[in-house]
Amino acid sequence: MQQIPLAPSTRPASKLSTEEVAAALLVLPQTVRRSFCILGHFHGLRPTKLASRRLAWDAAEVDRLIAGEAGKAPDAADIAAHQARKASNLAKLPKHIARKAAAKAQRMATENSDADANERLTSGEVAA
Repeated sequence: MQQIPLAPSTRPASKLSTEEVAAALLVLPQTVRRSFCILGHFHGLRPTKLASRRLAWDAAEVDRLIAGEAGKAPDAADIAAHQARKASNLAKLPKHIARKAAAKAQRMATENSDADANERLTSGEVAA
């Protein structure tokens, strides 16, 4: 009887999915994804982005974090580069996120103009 060779696994043995990392660290997967999206890391853990757009997290780093070792936080230059990369292509920004960003910018501008008006008031005056 001829044995059929098994296809090699496409998933590296030392890598975990976002769901597995979240389960190991007792958080929701969306918490891990949000942190990576905004900061470029999750408690110092930086994943490898696969061709399928999924994230592969190093199992050894996750184990060290669970053991209580401090995660290696990326420096400010790495964080700035991550944010610049995200902001460089606004065409990729989903429409609902673009609407939220525009609303927040408008809200911040209104709050800043209100704060400026309140600063110009003399003592005893009340903002209308």
